[in-house]
Amino acid sequence: MIARFSEGRARLRAAAEDQRGAILIFVVVSLAVMMGATGLAVDLGRGYVERVRLSRAVDAAALAAARVLRSGQPAAITEGNAVARSNGVTDGINGVATSVTFDVNAQGENTVTYTANRQVPTIFIRFLGQTSIDVGVTATSTIPPVDLVLVLDESGSLGTAGAWDDLQAAATTFVQQFDDLIDQVALVSFQTRANTWNALAHNFTSPIVNQIALLQSGGYTNPGEGLRLAGIELAGTSARPSAAKVVVFFTDGRPTAFRGVFGNPGMERDRIGRHAQLPTSSLRGYFNDPDAVPMTGSQWPSGCMWASSCFGMTDTQWRNMSYDSGLASADALRDEDVLIYSIGLGDPSIGAEYAPDPDYLRMIANEGGVSDPAQPQGQMFFAPSAADLAFVFNQVATALLVRLSH
Repeated sequence: MIARFSEGRARLRAAAEDQRGAILIFVVVSLAVMMGATGLAVDLGRGYVERVRLSRAVDAAALAAARVLRSGQPAAITEGNAVARSNGVTDGINGVATSVTFDVNAQGENTVTYTANRQVPTIFIRFLGQTSIDVGVTATSTIPPVDLVLVLDESGSLGTAGAWDDLQAAATTFVQQFDDLIDQVALVSFQTRANTWNALAHNFTSPIVNQIALLQSGGYTNPGEGLRLAGIELAGTSARPSAAKVVVFFTDGRPTAFRGVFGNPGMERDRIGRHAQLPTSSLRGYFNDPDAVPMTGSQWPSGCMWASSCFGMTDTQWRNMSYDSGLASADALRDEDVLIYSIGLGDPSIGAEYAPDPDYLRMIANEGGVSDPAQPQGQMFFAPSAADLAFVFNQVATALLVRLSH
């Protein structure tokens, strides 16, 4: 009996020792797995943190490059790299490699893609043969193309005030800030009537710059016609669905002419009405054939000159029609999702008819939704003197391009 008891106890002791050995092996293996998992988590976490850091820098770099792409690809690369560097990411430093590529997407929009890669050294999983983690991020920014119509006041008051040369110089520089391949630009000018000199198209810079140099100051002020022709360009076959539709409208005074169908009942016809420059009891008259009115110099109306009323309308009514035609044309543009920037020149405190009307220009642009909160809201800019025109036109270009980049 004693022998059997001793034999059983020996067997129990052997079994316990075997169990302790198995537990030890299990613990060792579990610890190894846990340490490996912990090490993997730590290294992957470091990789994730690095990815977040690179992403922030790359996103900012792609946006920055897109903003200056109209200045050329080299300028875009330089700007993108500078912004990435300011965010702690520099090509060739700390194992970082960056690249910038340019393309056109399916919608015909230019794109800038900024890429950054970095080999992040591992700490724990290097013992498993993984010495680094490849972290790569990419960001693409789209450069919305612009279909823009530049509408310039060509009336005689600009020449009289000695501002015409300044306007030509400012408008020329403005056009040159857009890209012949990305954007399309058209040129319209207005005085007694309006004319489209350059239709909406690519490769616009040289033709429009040359045409601006040929324009002459003269005639009255018919903003409604200028804005109406801008609408025709932006509704034409050359306008692109993916492009931002923009009108930049410049004037140095208040409306004095309008185009409309008016006359005796049953005898109405297409005419240009011209009211008095200053408040008087008589009208300047009307032109019977609007499209035949010259775009150079001042012209004398063909009928109703100096009458106190014309076709039953007084000077005040004609004056209001001049104002309303501009507002109606601007409203029609905004109804088609066109963004309008208006620029005024002059001193609003001088004689009413010779000065720009800031409130009118705000309504043209729908600044702050003053005309219609549901329509695109542009901005009014003001140049107190001709010497300020270059600065103001540059402000408009900057405001527009920054707006597009967002």
